[in-house]
Amino acid sequence: MNKSTISTTLGAAVLAAGALAPAGAAHATTSPSPSAKTTTVTVTEKEFTLTPSMTNLKPGAYTFVAKNVGTTVHGLAISGPGISGTKMITGVKPGSTGMLKAVLKSGTYQMWCPVDNHKGLGMHTQLTVSGAGGGGAPTSPSPTTPAPTTSKPGGY
Repeated sequence: MNKSTISTTLGAAVLAAGALAPAGAAHATTSPSPSAKTTTVTVTEKEFTLTPSMTNLKPGAYTFVAKNVGTTVHGLAISGPGISGTKMITGVKPGSTGMLKAVLKSGTYQMWCPVDNHKGLGMHTQLTVSGAGGGGAPTSPSPTTPAPTTSKPGGY
């Protein structure tokens, strides 16, 4: 055999070995599922309440839109299973919105405003995540229980 025959034979063997690898094996951990969807949950913030549009969720990817309808700066924080520490945004000015993205697993999550003592004044709630996820929650939410909110007498 000469050098060109060996090179051609070796190249054919490498191509044949690649053809025997399971389809998609090289991309199994790097490509997101095309069916994965992100659900948007609006969280209305004002002095001193925090009201998510839904509180009973399915496992999956979420974008929480903090909508500040109050008169002071607010923020949004979440902690729970699968979230390392706390995810948060701050500096949501009156009349504006901010976005916080998180992938939620089954369990109970705490959500609050991390600005000053807003949490202590009533800007907190709890989210429950349960059920089958399947790569993301549905984009059209099903009816849910209204979020429990707390506030001091007189709206403080």
